[in-house]
Amino acid sequence: MNQEHVKQLLTQLHTELAGTEEVDGELKSLLQNLNKDIHQVLNSEQQHDDPVYAALSERSVSLSAKFAAEHPKLEPVLRELASMLAKIGV
Repeated sequence: MNQEHVKQLLTQLHTELAGTEEVDGELKSLLQNLNKDIHQVLNSEQQHDDPVYAALSERSVSLSAKFAAEHPKLEPVLRELASMLAKIGV
């Protein structure tokens, strides 16, 4: 259930992002990398102790802070995503 919720949040994030006027190239790249890493973790049957994935929730929180000023609609989704990642142990 939690993994499905994370996937739904990622979909919502992409929808919100598509409706946003313009996103800084660096932030867009950070979001794409986070998205890729989250999907790899969710689709993996292995333990999530790989250092690449160890800080996904912290990365999500950091991105939400960066988006808060320029893209306030995206910030709550990123914050909730970070919370869900922490709950599933990522």
